[in-house]
Amino acid sequence: MANDNKKRTIEMKKDTVLKAAIRLFAEKNYEATTMAEIAREANVSFGSVSIYFGNKEELFMACVVLPLEEFTKSLLDFDPSPNSYREEIQTFILKHFELFSTQKEYLRLLVQVIGQYERFSEAFKVVNEHNEKLNNKVSQLIVNGQQANQLADGDAEKIAIAYVSLLFGLRLSYADDPSLENWNQFAEIAMRLFGPK
Repeated sequence: MANDNKKRTIEMKKDTVLKAAIRLFAEKNYEATTMAEIAREANVSFGSVSIYFGNKEELFMACVVLPLEEFTKSLLDFDPSPNSYREEIQTFILKHFELFSTQKEYLRLLVQVIGQYERFSEAFKVVNEHNEKLNNKVSQLIVNGQQANQLADGDAEKIAIAYVSLLFGLRLSYADDPSLENWNQFAEIAMRLFGPK
């Protein structure tokens, strides 16, 4: 029982460190953030940060990779062969916009990795694999919708890339969160990319 409590406490501290590191890396960037600042922000000792995550580079990698599985799972939560492509696309666009509106700090971190892909090559490789999963699933939905004569003809891969680029671009374009009205207008624009009939 005491062992379980100790493990739970350690996991909670690790999670606190991870969240603090994501926040600081996102706000200040990798170079400007120190392990000591992360320890202070997380209210743990400097040694604890090192014990939990190793060095700064390993901590940065953990900040990118650990949340990515759940993030990608949420993005991929749609049916690529629905009865109504219009309804399915509308639903997942709204889900994606909501997810992107609530993950500002984490997305800033991903943008650092993508923007400096040579500097963060290992993290970029993992992010890119997850991005490919999303592009492939969206492309498959588009191909299926075109074959079902519910979506206009077009290059499915390029449409998928345009959609994912719109998601990231919107997050980058707004320092503050767009209003609900703006999100709804962007959702209509995103919908047009798919060419529903």
